[in-house]
Amino acid sequence: MAYKGQKQTKYTPEFKIKIAEAYLSKEYGGYKRCAEYHGLRDTRQLRYWVKLYRSKGGMDLLLNEQRGRSTKKHNLDTMSLEEQVKYLKMEVDILKKAKALQKD
Repeated sequence: MAYKGQKQTKYTPEFKIKIAEAYLSKEYGGYKRCAEYHGLRDTRQLRYWVKLYRSKGGMDLLLNEQRGRSTKKHNLDTMSLEEQVKYLKMEVDILKKAKALQKD
């Protein structure tokens, strides 16, 4: 998480794969030296990328990583009845809370 006024750096999937492979090849030693060499602020990013890379389908996970806010739209037509009920109850609860906050 970035501090106020600090810009977040967005890395390309190819860059993430390159660094994960560099770490796994032991080219730079440990996480710290590898992260420093490639200009990462912290080793947590590198550890996460290596974890994804090592997992089943790791390269695909790094290429298709979708973090942050979801842009998924909920379509009631494709949901089962149980999913529809759960989703609609959640919406009602949210609206009730919003209405209660407006009264205060």
